[in-house]
Amino acid sequence: MNVLIVEDEPHIVSLLASCIQEAAPGASLFTTDQSAEAIQIALANPMDLFILDIQLADYKGTQLAKELRAMECYSFTPILFATGLANEELNAYRQIKCYGFLIKPFTRDEVLHAVRDVLSYMDHLRAGKTPQPEILSIEQKSHVLEYPIHQIVYVESFGKHLELHIKSAGEEIRSDRISGLSLKKIAELLGEKSFIQCHKSYIINTAYIQKIDKSEGAIKLVGADQLIPIGHTFKHALKNRGHA
Repeated sequence: MNVLIVEDEPHIVSLLASCIQEAAPGASLFTTDQSAEAIQIALANPMDLFILDIQLADYKGTQLAKELRAMECYSFTPILFATGLANEELNAYRQIKCYGFLIKPFTRDEVLHAVRDVLSYMDHLRAGKTPQPEILSIEQKSHVLEYPIHQIVYVESFGKHLELHIKSAGEEIRSDRISGLSLKKIAELLGEKSFIQCHKSYIINTAYIQKIDKSEGAIKLVGADQLIPIGHTFKHALKNRGHA
């Protein structure tokens, strides 16, 4: 496979290259710190994966990604963004259909996790399978926010607004605030799937349950620092789902 890394920080290039060589021995690596040169490399060599820094010297990585997507041969090629700008994530996900994000500063384990995840996805494609992630769409004023449902770890209610806690690359969890939506409504939007309400203020994704502490009446979720309380009236629902 061919991988193009477009990044202007040498130590990050070195980390990314090392992780790719570990996850995919034999992969051919191409590197540049210029968007314009990246286009020329991609035209001359068929790429299987792009890792793009969002902030580049000549122009933004998101613009580079749009130019790549405009090429028929790269319409669906996996793209990973390396960025320190978390607010760019949603816009890029929706418009460019990137595969995922590495939020700076990221660790070696986070890079390996993200790269191996992409390789697994590519294996599905080669086998003739095209897994499509289910998307949660939420209207917010003049915007429609979209989230891959499997990345939602838990939802927390704060009266007139909610916070969605979402798994990014590696085990990092970010929080997005949603206004004008009740916990009951978000539960309807999520559907049955793997979600369950465990407290009057919390809905959790049971796929992320790491441990249930019955003595403390709390749930530990993978990647979450906060323990999620179990409400007395919701214990029965957890038990029926085989989690208590």
